[in-house]
Amino acid sequence: MVTTAVRPLVTCASMGDLQPWGVRRFAVLGAGFAGVSVAWHLLQHTTSSAPVCVELFDELGVGGGASGASGGLLHPYNPKGKLLWKGAEGWNAALRLLSVAETAYSDASAADQFGPATVPLAWRRGILRLAKEQKHAIDFQKNVNIAASDESRIACLGGPAARELVPGLEIPAGGLALHIPQAINVHPQRYLKALWLACELFSRNASNSDCPGTQAVLRNHRVDSLRELKGNYEAVIVCLGAQAMLLPELLDKLPLTSCRGVVAQLQAPQGSRNVFCSKAPNLLFGTWLAVQGERDLLLGATKDWGSMNASPHVDNREASSALEKLIRESAPFYPSIKEWEVKGWQAGLRAIPPRSALGSLPLVGCIDELVRRSHSEVYSGQTSNIKQTTSTKWWLFGGLGSRGLIHHGWLGDLVAKAVVYRDESLLPQTLKQW
Repeated sequence: MVTTAVRPLVTCASMGDLQPWGVRRFAVLGAGFAGVSVAWHLLQHTTSSAPVCVELFDELGVGGGASGASGGLLHPYNPKGKLLWKGAEGWNAALRLLSVAETAYSDASAADQFGPATVPLAWRRGILRLAKEQKHAIDFQKNVNIAASDESRIACLGGPAARELVPGLEIPAGGLALHIPQAINVHPQRYLKALWLACELFSRNASNSDCPGTQAVLRNHRVDSLRELKGNYEAVIVCLGAQAMLLPELLDKLPLTSCRGVVAQLQAPQGSRNVFCSKAPNLLFGTWLAVQGERDLLLGATKDWGSMNASPHVDNREASSALEKLIRESAPFYPSIKEWEVKGWQAGLRAIPPRSALGSLPLVGCIDELVRRSHSEVYSGQTSNIKQTTSTKWWLFGGLGSRGLIHHGWLGDLVAKAVVYRDESLLPQTLKQW
């Protein structure tokens, strides 16, 4: 997997043959992986003659939804060890955005927003995916052989080698594990807040230099309908995850399934020597263990298919049921997890896309037809000013499911380009699944 250099934080883009627009205003709905990525990439198109203003809407703030409640495990492989659709592109783009966020995170001005600077934004310790069945082990071996020439360094490990990596790990005799040493564990909320901080710093610096008028504005507002948006936006990009399914304009029109996930925040008991090895990788075995230090882990996630409960709050009944399920699934592989203490809970509602021959792919594209048809039905027989719906371009970037981190950077860049140049052909047409 090849990394590429990060672009400078302030560089006014060239508009090529585009005519001057004045200030170009864009509304991005949703401050998760998709929304913040799109916001960053839109800002990269600011120019002295056409500065970009991005308004990011989310009632829960940056990282307050399902993205912020995720495990943050970043790698480009599916459960069989095969490279995901556009996995290499997604990996490289995600690394670039992570570098942008880490640069902002390390800035002295970020201290008040993130707390102690000693707490990392990401942990580079790899992932170990355990084969739960013999067919999984066969898949691992086959796909590792296929990947042997792409410098990915993924490897199949037997029980002894896996236990050496993770003291306390239980793996059946003859069992195998897939080791992905380059995988990263990102702290989702810190990452998203740092990336948004990078947007604010970029816009401030650009506005004070060659691109006056460049802005990045966070609005803690709930958007229940696209008709509610006030403002002369050139485009509106819907990045609301499962909440997009509830918009009147998109109700029953998207092939998405909702799934609520609950994650336990665990810590080693005080005085206990039962800590997670400082160099051990994160674990995947159906459920997952995301390591955030020797004494802190995330254990997740439950799957409540069809739920529309998007609340980040986990009540006692849900917590008790979730803990029982998570421990039952993880203890056979890491028995000492039963001794760890729960220090908190996090939850979110994901939008799961349909499976295809290429895997579970996000939904991306222009939704003008859906939105305008809905608005024309609403306004039928009424006298109303629908100026915005006839002048604004409407876009969707959603259905990231459990792969938000690997897809958000690369597709966020493409979506921003399609929006800025008003050219849907810049997007993979296979992602327009409605």
